[in-house]
Amino acid sequence: MNRPPYRRSDEVAAYTYQADLYCPRCLIEAMIADGIAAPAARDMDTGDVLEQCAGALAIDRDDATSYDSSEFPKPVFIDWLSDDDSCTRCHAPL
Repeated sequence: MNRPPYRRSDEVAAYTYQADLYCPRCLIEAMIADGIAAPAARDMDTGDVLEQCAGALAIDRDDATSYDSSEFPKPVFIDWLSDDDSCTRCHAPL
């Protein structure tokens, strides 16, 4: 039987960055374009890229109130999304 994989409601499904929603792959491209991440980030896990970049920028990712999504990406959980939400860059449904 072909079923989509189970996804938990508290799972990170996307990221909000500069007033847009991105899938993890496209988020890395946006961060590279903005000079926050290096091109080598394309070959890394999104979480690892975010940890490294946050450390370099002295951003505390554990305190979402300490920074704005215009400065650095914030996670968007699956239960925060509507059926119409899609990635800004690739337009894939989130």
